[in-house]
Amino acid sequence: MHKIGIIGTGIFGTALAITAERAGNKVLCWDRKAEVVDEINKNHRNSLHLPNIELSENISASTNLQDIFEFAEIILLSVSAQATRSILHNIQPYIKADTILVLCAKGIEMDSGKMLSEIAEEIIPETTIAILSGPGFAIDIAQNKLASVTIACAKEGIAHKLTEILGTKYFRPYSTQDIISPQIGGSVKNVIAIASGIVEGAKLGDGARAALITRGLAEMVRLAKALGGNLTTLMGMCGLGDLVLTANCTQSRNFSFGYEIGKCGNAKQALENNTRTVEGIYTAKAVLKLAQKLSVEMPICEVVNRILFEDLPISSALNELMSRPYKEEGF
Repeated sequence: MHKIGIIGTGIFGTALAITAERAGNKVLCWDRKAEVVDEINKNHRNSLHLPNIELSENISASTNLQDIFEFAEIILLSVSAQATRSILHNIQPYIKADTILVLCAKGIEMDSGKMLSEIAEEIIPETTIAILSGPGFAIDIAQNKLASVTIACAKEGIAHKLTEILGTKYFRPYSTQDIISPQIGGSVKNVIAIASGIVEGAKLGDGARAALITRGLAEMVRLAKALGGNLTTLMGMCGLGDLVLTANCTQSRNFSFGYEIGKCGNAKQALENNTRTVEGIYTAKAVLKLAQKLSVEMPICEVVNRILFEDLPISSALNELMSRPYKEEGF
C-alpha cells in the first residue's frame, strides 16, 4: 500500500482520490474549507462535488498543506491551471527531495503562456514532475466506469511506476517520457471543444464538426511538435483520445460553453452567464500567445480567441476559416 496525497478536493480531485484508493492506496486530501474536510473525515462524503458517492475510510482530509507532504511522497495536484502557480508557491516550503508531484490540471498559464511543468520547474526545480492527462470525466471515474489516461514523466521509469500504483481494472494509465504532448493535448483540446460546441449550437452540421475536430487535431500536433512533443504520444489518450471525448460530449464544460455561444450567436451572454471553471476560455488566449511566439499556424484557436475576446460574430469566423487557401491533407 502506497500513500497518496491529493491537493484540491473538487470533483476531479475527489475522483482521483477514489480511484487511487481503489488501486490499493491510502489517501490524504487537502482542502482549504474546513467543512469539506470535516465531512470527508466524519461522514466519508464530499457532498459539495460528489454527493451520491461514499468515500472509503482509507480516504481522509486535512486543511494543513504540510500534513500532505509529511504523509505522502506521491502528490496529485488537482487545482485549476490558472491557480497552479499560486499553489506551487504555497507548497514550496514542504516539498521533499523524493517528492513526486503529478500535475493534473489541463491548461496553459494565460499571463505567461507557459506550460504547468515550466512553472513548476521555476518554483520547485528539484522536484520530480509528472503529468496526468487524458479522456475521462470525473463523475465517470468516481462511478468506476472505464477510463484511460496518459501519465508522463521525463525521468525514466517514474511514469511506469505511477501507472502501477494508480492503475485498476477500470482506470488504465499509459506511460510516456514525453511531458510536452500531454500538456499541449490537454490544453488545446479545450479550445477546440469550445469551437466544436459553437458548431453544434449554431446547427452547422455534423460534417462541419467532424472537419473542425480533425483540423483542430492538426493544430494541436503542430504546436506540440514545435515545442518538442511527439506525434505518437498525441495519437494516444492525451491527444486524440481527450479531443474525441471533450469535443463531442455535453458533459464537457468546454463543449457546453461553446454550445451556448453558438445558440445565442455571440460570446458576451455566455461569458456573463458562466459560473463554472471552463479552462478553454483562459487557454484560448494563452495558446494563441504561444503559437505566435513559435510562428505556428493555429487558425481555429485564433478565431475562438477572437469570438471570446473581440466579439467576432460566428458568421464572420466561419467565413474566415472557409475562405483560407486550399492545402494538402495532413498536419
